[in-house]
Amino acid sequence: MPDKDDKKPKEDITLEEDGNYGPKDPEKKTADLEKPEISSHEEKSSHENKPSGSEGVRRVPVEESEELSSDLPSEDESSEGKMIRKLSIRRWLVLILLLLLLILGMMFLFHKNFRVQNVRVSGNRRFSEEQIIEMSGIKKGDHLYSRISGSWKDILKLQYGKVRNRIIGSDPYISDAKVYPHYPGEVYIEVTERRKVAYVAIPDGYAIISDDSVVLEIETGDVPTGIPEIRGLPIRSAQIGKKLDLTSSEGYDICITILGAILGADANAADADPSFDFLSHVICVRYCENMTTFIDLDIPGREQVLSVKLGSLQTISDDMEWLRYAVISGDFADKPGTVLDMTGSKYLLR
Repeated sequence: MPDKDDKKPKEDITLEEDGNYGPKDPEKKTADLEKPEISSHEEKSSHENKPSGSEGVRRVPVEESEELSSDLPSEDESSEGKMIRKLSIRRWLVLILLLLLLILGMMFLFHKNFRVQNVRVSGNRRFSEEQIIEMSGIKKGDHLYSRISGSWKDILKLQYGKVRNRIIGSDPYISDAKVYPHYPGEVYIEVTERRKVAYVAIPDGYAIISDDSVVLEIETGDVPTGIPEIRGLPIRSAQIGKKLDLTSSEGYDICITILGAILGADANAADADPSFDFLSHVICVRYCENMTTFIDLDIPGREQVLSVKLGSLQTISDDMEWLRYAVISGDFADKPGTVLDMTGSKYLLR
C-alpha cells in the first residue's frame, strides 16, 4: 500500500479551448479573473451574430480596419469635392462673361454704328450747315461717344459739352448750342442764333447789338441798314462778343423792351401780310428823360417820318401789335400830323 506521504496532490484539470484537458495555468486563471464580465445581453447578441460553422468569426486586425475605413470617402472629403465643382462652374461662368464683355467692347469700339456717319444741323439761319459743322470740329468716322464731355450734367445727358462751347465761342451771333449723339451713327447740332436788333453810335463807328445787349459787329464805314438806331444812351465802350458797356442801363432796358415788343408783333402777325418786317421800318428809338421814349417810323406811302410817343410799358406788346396793323392798313398814309401820342387811353395824331 502506498505510503500516505508519497501521494501527490492532484492537479487541477481544466478544459482548454481546443478541447484538450490539461493543468490549469494559474497566470491564465488570474487573467480570467481580471477579465470584465460580459452581460448576458451582450453574450446573447454575440452568439446570435456568430456565424454557424467550425471556422467561427474572423477577427479583423486594427491596421486592416483602418485601411478599409480610409478607402471610403468621408463627409469632409465629399463636401470638399462639391465645393471644388462649384468653383470650377463659377470659373467657367466668369470666363464666359468676360468673353461676352470682350465681344461687346470690340463692337462698341469698331462697329460702324458707333462711328459718326451723318451730322444734322438745325436752328441755323445766318450760318450754313457746313459752317456749323466746321465750327464743331466733328468729322465723319469719329467715335460716336468719344466727344462726350463738359459738366456732370452734360456727361449724364451724353452731350458734347466742349464741342458746344467751341461752337458758341466761334461767333457772337451764336448764343447757344446743343450737341449730342444719336445712335446709330448720327450727331445732332441744335444752335440758337442771336438777331441784330439795333445799332449805337460809338467813336470808332457803329456797334451792332443783339436783344441781349451783346455786341455782334462794329462797323466803321456806312450806317447799318435794316435795323434802328438807339439814341440817348450813355455808352462807355463796345467790344465784339461782350455786352455793351453803359454808365447807366435804365434807358437801354426800356429801348430793348420796346424793340422786343416790335419783334413780338412780327412773330405774332395774323394779318394778310405776315411777311411785313415791322422792325425794318423803325428808323430809331430815342430815350428821353422822365421815362419817355420816341419811335421814328418810315411808313410806306408817306413822305414824312412819323414819331410815336410812348409812356408806360405795361401794354407795350398790345400797342406795338396795333401800330403794326395800322401801318400795314395805311391808316397814316394820307393823314396830316407827324406825332402819334400813345401815352394816354386814346391815341392822338397831331
